[in-house]
Amino acid sequence: MISDRFPYLPLVLDLGSRSESVEAFIDTGFDGDLALPTDLLQGGRPVANFNCVFADGSEVKTPVYRGRVRVGGLGVFRVEIIEIGDEPVIGRGVTDRFTLILDHGRQVRVQP
Repeated sequence: MISDRFPYLPLVLDLGSRSESVEAFIDTGFDGDLALPTDLLQGGRPVANFNCVFADGSEVKTPVYRGRVRVGGLGVFRVEIIEIGDEPVIGRGVTDRFTLILDHGRQVRVQP
């Protein structure tokens, strides 16, 4: 799978009974699965709360949801989703499941 929108990865998110196609920013410093803004989580039910600790040491308590994410033809993965930010962000909890090549700031290549 190749994404020409660097550093974003196209995903299909399944949350409850709805599916949504999104492009998620790849954050190699985020060790969670997925972070989504509130508007993409409408209709979902939080299963817990989580204290997010940022690189500067600040903390924010955020709801956690469970869902599935499809990454091209590489499979469907169960994910924990935190509700935070203003754009979808994919972390190492998902990207560590395959080979991710950030090709000279031009493309993202994903391989099994």
